[in-house]
Amino acid sequence: MEKIVKKYDRQITRILEILPPLLSWTLLTSPFWASFFIPEIIAYFIIVFDVYFVYKAGSLAINAVRSYRKIQQTKKVDWLAKLKEEHLPYQKVRHIVFVPTYKEPLEILQRTLTFLSEQEFPSKQIDVVIATEARDQEASAKVATLKKEFGAKFNHVWNTTHVLEPGEVVGKSSNLAASGRAIKEKVTKLGYDLDYLTATSCDADIAIHLKYFSCLTYQFLKHPERHLRFWQAALVFYNNLWRIPIFTRLVNTIHNISQVGELMRTKTGFNYSTYSLSWRLLDETDFWDVDVIPEDWHLFFKAFFAHKGRVGLEPIFLAHFGDAAEGRNYWQSLTSQYYQARRWAWGVTDIAYAIKKFMVHYREINLPNFSLRMLRALEQHILWPANWWLITLGATIPPLVNPVFKYTTLGYRLPQVSGFILTLATMFIVFIIAIDYLLRPPRPEYFKKRFIPVTILQYLLLPITAFLFNSLPGMDAHTRLLLGKRLEYKVTEKIGSK
Repeated sequence: MEKIVKKYDRQITRILEILPPLLSWTLLTSPFWASFFIPEIIAYFIIVFDVYFVYKAGSLAINAVRSYRKIQQTKKVDWLAKLKEEHLPYQKVRHIVFVPTYKEPLEILQRTLTFLSEQEFPSKQIDVVIATEARDQEASAKVATLKKEFGAKFNHVWNTTHVLEPGEVVGKSSNLAASGRAIKEKVTKLGYDLDYLTATSCDADIAIHLKYFSCLTYQFLKHPERHLRFWQAALVFYNNLWRIPIFTRLVNTIHNISQVGELMRTKTGFNYSTYSLSWRLLDETDFWDVDVIPEDWHLFFKAFFAHKGRVGLEPIFLAHFGDAAEGRNYWQSLTSQYYQARRWAWGVTDIAYAIKKFMVHYREINLPNFSLRMLRALEQHILWPANWWLITLGATIPPLVNPVFKYTTLGYRLPQVSGFILTLATMFIVFIIAIDYLLRPPRPEYFKKRFIPVTILQYLLLPITAFLFNSLPGMDAHTRLLLGKRLEYKVTEKIGSK
């Protein structure tokens, strides 16, 4: 199989890239075309899918509540004291934090490094890497300011400058790849103990929780297979939530609660955005790849196959605060959110990468372990564009396009049955509202009290926002992949405080 994959690498890759978006479009359009040929089958499929959606909504609500309780418990623990009490060698541990940046405002970077410098864990055991791009002409001045302000607070504040090479794709992954290899030279020269070294990829706008590195150190030292693990905390976009448009505020609220709930599913989950791993794992995996846009799931799969499927993900029940997509005005904020969602949806390319890797390494990989990860990836990406159509319009279309089926008992009752099932899902919105209320930062003065009811009523806009900022960008990304049109990396603009 390995010889076949190498010989026909381009053809196999292209076929595997086509299949997921083709399946997505087949599902998305099924209520239209299947209503003519197999109306009964598509009707029952829609009912089953509605039940599945209610199950997912219920699981999210329950997991979000469970995860929130664990987050509250984790926040109360003095992890540094716990390290000392259990006589764990935390003094040996060093953390290298990569902060990839391109045209982020200085104020945003200062906030990120402030949270890193105020960690419960000793900041002198933290090295910060400001990974800049050569095409950012203002980067050197920002780095100079950051080194002057924070240089004495960390063990080192390093700067790497990524020059885009032929064959590389613009974006975070190629930047991190160049930065990681450059820092490897410093790590070797300084003689760091690789058994006690971690690497963290931290987005430039992320306010890392102040207990994160002390909790990470504890889990790292206690885990028997720490060199085969990723660690993931919840990423919630609350830094600027009060000032973004109501449509994007709702999108990010749902995302926030989803990420909190996902901490309970790490057995089938993946790292994303801001995460940590053993330096040995990163080095032995040969760092990030230079020819991809979404780097997080891709790095997991790369490490997974490089280590015969033994790599796993561990939750850290804390929340990092990040910036939601935002623009200079209302319209720019909406388009920025769309582009961000489309970039995330481009992660569908990881499916082809993972299947191709499995074709080569299938003898070494535990099939059940891989299958669980793969099913999770397929569920996420194939249903991304199709969910909205099947849930919102699925039950309406078959009786509408097939008048004969409309006058059957099933055709007549399908919208009623579907509506009743989906109504059950609305009860779980109460849990989402509650967890969101408990997690979000205090209301700023500029957000008037009279607008608070709008934060509840905004859920009535969910069908609109789900289409504009979830299904549509997913359709966009999948169609581009289906047609062989590569996606260009668009950086999410950061505004800073107002």
